[in-house]
Amino acid sequence: MNPSVARGRAASRVGEVLSRLGLALLISFGVSHSALAGTAPRIRVLDPGLKELFDQGVAQSPTLRSLVEKLETSSVLVFADADIRMPAQLGARLNFVTSVNGLRYVHLAIDCTLPARRQVALLAHELQHALEIGERPEVVDVDAMESMYEDIGFQPFEQRRHRNFETDTAIAVQETVEEELGGRTPKAPAAY
Repeated sequence: MNPSVARGRAASRVGEVLSRLGLALLISFGVSHSALAGTAPRIRVLDPGLKELFDQGVAQSPTLRSLVEKLETSSVLVFADADIRMPAQLGARLNFVTSVNGLRYVHLAIDCTLPARRQVALLAHELQHALEIGERPEVVDVDAMESMYEDIGFQPFEQRRHRNFETDTAIAVQETVEEELGGRTPKAPAAY
C-alpha cells in the first residue's frame, strides 16, 4: 500500500474516533439540549472537504436546500463526516447515535473517494433518512429506527453485522439532486 494512502486512512480513522468521542463526551457530561442544539445548525458537517461540497450542493440544488430547511426545524441533529473505509456496496450510511431530551442524534458518513457530484447526491439521500427519523418522534433508539424502516422501507441486502434499510423516497431524492447538479458538478475539495 502506498504510504501516503496508509497515512490518510489512519488519519481518517483517528478523526472519526475523535468525532464520535467528542459527541459522546458532550452528551455524557450533560450538556443541555439548548446548549448543544440551540440556534446552531441541525446539520454539522465535520470534514472540511465534505462541508465545501455540502455548501456548493445547497447553493445548486433546490431539493437539497429544501431538505436542509426541513431538518433545521426538526428534532434531529445530524453529524456528517467523510469516510474512506466504506464497504464496497455502500457509498454512504446513517447510524442512530442517541436521544437526549427529545433531540435525536444521528451520524452519517459519505465515501470521500467517490466523485464530488456523487458525494453530494448521497449526502442528500442520507439527509432524507434523517428527515424520516425526524418526522417520527417515537424513533428514540436503534430498535425503534429499525422498526420504522421495516414499516416504510425495504432491505436492499443483508450484511452479517448490520441490518440495512432503504426507502423509495431517499432514492428519489438522490436521483433528483444528481439531476439538479447536472453539468454543474461541484468542484472537488482542496486537499487537506
